[in-house]
Amino acid sequence: MTKNQPLQIIIFGVTGDLARRKLLPALYHLIQSGDLPNDTRIIGITRHTTTEKDILEGMTRFISEPAEPRILRKLARMITIRRMDVTSAKDYKMLLSDLRESTQSGSQRLYYLSIPAQAFPGIVSNLGTTGHNKKFRVESCPPKLLVEKPFGHDTDSARALINLTKEHFDETQIFRIDHYIAKETAQNILTFRFENPLFESIWNSHHVASIKLSAIETIGIEGRGAFYDQTGALRDIIQSHLLQVLALIAMERPLNFGSTEIHRSKQRLLDSIMPIEADEVTARTTRGQYEGYQAEADSAGSSTETFARIDVTINNEQWRKTPITIQAGKGLSDKYTEALVTFRPTEDAAGPNALIFRLQPNEGITIELQAKKPGTSNTTETVTMDFDYERAFSDRQAEAYERVIIDAIRGDQSLFASSREVMTSWKIIQTILDTWQSASDDLVVYSLGTSPDNL
Repeated sequence: MTKNQPLQIIIFGVTGDLARRKLLPALYHLIQSGDLPNDTRIIGITRHTTTEKDILEGMTRFISEPAEPRILRKLARMITIRRMDVTSAKDYKMLLSDLRESTQSGSQRLYYLSIPAQAFPGIVSNLGTTGHNKKFRVESCPPKLLVEKPFGHDTDSARALINLTKEHFDETQIFRIDHYIAKETAQNILTFRFENPLFESIWNSHHVASIKLSAIETIGIEGRGAFYDQTGALRDIIQSHLLQVLALIAMERPLNFGSTEIHRSKQRLLDSIMPIEADEVTARTTRGQYEGYQAEADSAGSSTETFARIDVTINNEQWRKTPITIQAGKGLSDKYTEALVTFRPTEDAAGPNALIFRLQPNEGITIELQAKKPGTSNTTETVTMDFDYERAFSDRQAEAYERVIIDAIRGDQSLFASSREVMTSWKIIQTILDTWQSASDDLVVYSLGTSPDNL
């Protein structure tokens, strides 16, 4: 990728919440940092009546610092809003003709589907049948398709979506977005593990007592009742995000750090996770729902979980004896997303050491150590060594969606989920979903502000 390489980004759902909050601010920052090619054209697809001015005004309040007029003007020059019927093959053909006519030598195309899940099959099918999946003669590479989660609702629907997509796009063209993995700390997990001999040599069940992944929020569903009531915490966070983080935490060293070998190591790890059988669900899982959820979601009698915890086992030599807990929930006492690795204490140690990868907020890495307290006694206490991105680096840290866009332009799929990884993640939790659907006796109702440790 060079700054002189022409680029066309076609955004389906440009008026949606995700585009306004994340995608368009990411494009603004990429222009600001000089990382977006100078000759970029952004075509926003919508079924609504709107203007480029409306789009820019809608996204400006989601830029953390005061917006620079110069950058906004440059972004405005790049954006064209196109109203179209996404069910009409004729409209897709007209769009394709426009894109072909405006394509310059060496250019490339990105199709970003910032759309509701139910619209995904129709748009992908229309893109494929009308030729949007094919490389133009003067382009540098075939077009790329960026898709947001959820990747299905269960194993069968995920398989159907993957098969549908593969009918029209090659796997090398498909970039399944996981913004958790694009966060700086998640990216740094592999570097931290494999570039520091201090940790690589003890990264196994002989030294690691437990691994705990958490995505805990104080907020509720915030008006997303229709979506959330069909999803729940297990699908929304554990299947789609935290299993990917676990793969980074526990995978074996890849042969190299190219995309192909990273995915091979991640896949081997996911294949090693033992699915929880039906008769184990009660003992190895916890689900809860915060008080007031049913009224907030307008779903009386709903058993959708706003908190989920599962205990999993990795059946390989490296991790077989290490218990692993994955939990996610809303309406709880604190806000944090982290991976906690606790090491086994020695016989005489006052307490264990721990390593914490903080994905949000305050991205960074913390090491908990035992140290002698000042004074004449030999009393010890736990102290921390902390690495914080914001404190360590004076430059503004790129948001996850900035990295998503840049890696897609580069064609680097390292931070994107492969179709096999998606299917394996669904298979790991499918029996839990089936068991929970059959009965709700184990659903715990908890008060807003409850600590996850009390569930």
